[in-house]
Amino acid sequence: MTTADLRVVMMVANDVTNDSRVRKEAAALAETGAEVTVLGVSASGLPSREMLDGALIVRVAVPFSLREERKRSRKARRDWRPPLVGYRYRSTYVARSQRIQAELKELKSDTGHAIARAKAGKSNPLKFKAGVATRLLRKSRWQAAQKATWVRKGVGNKADAPFKFGWRAYDGVIHRLPWPAPWRKLHPEALDLEIAFGDLIDRLEPDVVHAHDMHVIGVATRAAGRAKLRGRNLKVVYDAHEYVAGLSRYGARTRRSIAAWANHEREYIGDADKVITVSPAIARTLRKDHRLDHEPTVIMNTPNPVDVSVEVSDIRSRIGLSAEVPLLVYSGGVTRARGIHTAVQALVDLPDAHLAVVCVPGVATDAVRELQAQAATLEVQDRLHCLDPVKPDEVVAFLRTADVGLIPILPYPSHEMALPNKLFEYAFAGLPVVVSNMPSMKEFVDRTRIGEVFVAADAHDLASKVRTVLGDLDAYRERVADPGYQQEVSWTGQADKLRALYGELVGRQLGVVQPGGRAIKKQRRLLLGPVNSAGQAWLWATALEREVPDLKAESLTTGSGAFDFRVHRTGTYRQYRSDLRWQLELTAYALREVTHVLFEAGRPMFGQQRGQMWTHDVPMLDQAGIKHGLVFHGSEIRDPAQHRAQYQWSPFRNADDELTVRLQAANDLMRRHLEGYEGPVFVTTPDLLEFVDDGIWLPLTVDLDAFASSAPVLEREVPVVLHAPSASALKGSVYVDPVLTDLDARGLIKYQRVQGVPHSELAEMVRTADIVVDQLLLGSYGVFACEAMAAGRVTVGHIADPVRDLLPTDLPIAEATPDDLTEVIERLVAERDSARKIADAGPEYVRELHDGRRSVEVLLPFLSDEQSLDGR
Repeated sequence: MTTADLRVVMMVANDVTNDSRVRKEAAALAETGAEVTVLGVSASGLPSREMLDGALIVRVAVPFSLREERKRSRKARRDWRPPLVGYRYRSTYVARSQRIQAELKELKSDTGHAIARAKAGKSNPLKFKAGVATRLLRKSRWQAAQKATWVRKGVGNKADAPFKFGWRAYDGVIHRLPWPAPWRKLHPEALDLEIAFGDLIDRLEPDVVHAHDMHVIGVATRAAGRAKLRGRNLKVVYDAHEYVAGLSRYGARTRRSIAAWANHEREYIGDADKVITVSPAIARTLRKDHRLDHEPTVIMNTPNPVDVSVEVSDIRSRIGLSAEVPLLVYSGGVTRARGIHTAVQALVDLPDAHLAVVCVPGVATDAVRELQAQAATLEVQDRLHCLDPVKPDEVVAFLRTADVGLIPILPYPSHEMALPNKLFEYAFAGLPVVVSNMPSMKEFVDRTRIGEVFVAADAHDLASKVRTVLGDLDAYRERVADPGYQQEVSWTGQADKLRALYGELVGRQLGVVQPGGRAIKKQRRLLLGPVNSAGQAWLWATALEREVPDLKAESLTTGSGAFDFRVHRTGTYRQYRSDLRWQLELTAYALREVTHVLFEAGRPMFGQQRGQMWTHDVPMLDQAGIKHGLVFHGSEIRDPAQHRAQYQWSPFRNADDELTVRLQAANDLMRRHLEGYEGPVFVTTPDLLEFVDDGIWLPLTVDLDAFASSAPVLEREVPVVLHAPSASALKGSVYVDPVLTDLDARGLIKYQRVQGVPHSELAEMVRTADIVVDQLLLGSYGVFACEAMAAGRVTVGHIADPVRDLLPTDLPIAEATPDDLTEVIERLVAERDSARKIADAGPEYVRELHDGRRSVEVLLPFLSDEQSLDGR
């Protein structure tokens, strides 16, 4: 197995965007030439893919059905009340009350109308008295219902209190118990992730599956077990980002919840081939707790040196603070356990200092609002700045103008063992640190002397240590900038350790063969698809390889293959729409080998969800340095409204026709996506240049040898006239059929009408026909007309004058419209010598414009850009 054959699938239960550890590890392995796929959870609920430093990030839509069912059943149990006691939903009580009010108002209305009729003498006295009695009964009924509703609500409220108290008491006890804590019951989302990722891992058949954090360790080890059934040895790497059993408790993260996750980790960690973690203390504890054969490898979550040089605005400029004002910064997650409220409290003792909190995931959270409320209470709100996070690779550069980095985390077992990523981010940003006295951090800071340590949760001590650092800031900065220290906290060394661990796992050394993770491509390779309309993608690819020896080109189709056009790569409709394995294999191939992509008909190349267009693939190709362009064949870009305005016989003359409405909607959508697209746009027929700004005519290509015919033209007494529309409504068959059927009935011609036959069968019919009628409505010519001309047949169609004017040479197609088709066919049959001249000119015309050479000339400027070669 070569490095390029190594397949690694990483998993994480987030969307990867802000998980710097996942991103860096994926990039480090991609640099070895391994094929790295990272499976994450889509935050938007929509699947997506992107390239990141050579790794393919796949965000999967996970519905979390099991988790939601647990929530639903839990709520149903807690909402239960005895029958007819109260209302389960407040809306039910409101609706019932409003119904009663409406009925009482209607009763008043009926009474008013009855009295008015009686005064006017329009009512029978006996009927009036009966109505009074009826209304009194109705009133009594609804008043009783009103009272009953009020009583039921009151009884329900009284009964509600003990039920709610009981559940609170139950929660108060159960959530404090670390046993029993069955993870399958408490965290069914772990099985939701199995449903989302498990089958996909099986189909991807990786060599190594890398589980990031405790949420997906079960998914990884179960995949390895299934692989053994198939005779494969799938290696498992478990990456413990934290000490799970000692996680900080807040909100829904109770002692019981944490214990359940710890049980999940405990059940599967022994099946992992390698375990890695973030600090020596966690490594020692994991080995002891789980009786591991080997101590986990420590790969610290340190920054990547390349992130330091990223050009972004700095934090001081963002908040508008002058250089002489002391600026403290905290960057990371904002929860009570992170101790940021201690830093806010410390501002009282630091009257000249400001505190900037870079909030992950963002400012709009309850925890951040609590900090802002605390600052207002302490009257330091003007010196607290809460900011949304920047991109992971921008953090170090963004923080560089602060003075001191803070890590005020509170005592929890996981915190006591942690060396947080932000500790190293501060170092690369050149910031001395002030950290709480968690053992691992205290040991590190005391040894390196890059800052000071304060007593956790002690705001006065924090302020004192900040003053110490600010009082000798240059000395602390000098120690932070020491090359030896910088090397110790650099990701470069950690990445080497990760690659060494993987080398040991797979039995060979893994070195950096493609810096930056981008595949080194020595040869230009074009991928065209995914339509292969009328076999054109295959013909262009073949012509390119014939005319440009150092270039490889492939065509792709994801259709039914009903017309048996030749193609290099195929995929079924199901694969294209829903088979993620097929999609990812094609994506991985393209990212590894392809330098140029041409999208046909505006469709994405690597799989399509409903509503997606080629623009879905563009960011990924841009990130991979793959150049791309578009090819339009016809109806997908031919604007029906514009065509209707310009062409007398337009098939879109009826704007309300179902086909016209559908094509117009699709066309409008296509144009919205086309706005701002910067790649070249090719069109296959000259008339389409009117519908595409800055379009480039890419001539259709025909295999002349396949259509060469020795059959004589118009020598039969009754000539054969062929009409084989690919789309009857667009080709004008409604006009062609009656004319040719009538001429056939008169014995003037023999009419052959075919549609939907295999291309090879149609080609034989073209070669043996005398006259081929193409289309009468669109005003241009396409593949079928080119094939008829290549076969030396008399070709008939409607070619608008503006289109003929665009052509470099005379087009040998007999002009006909719905108005004069009868006369044209009669003239061709009568004046056979003139008709044969038209037929004889066909092959030469096709040889000049449509044998592939002109198409290659048009494509070469697009393909000559070698920015994708050699990893550039």
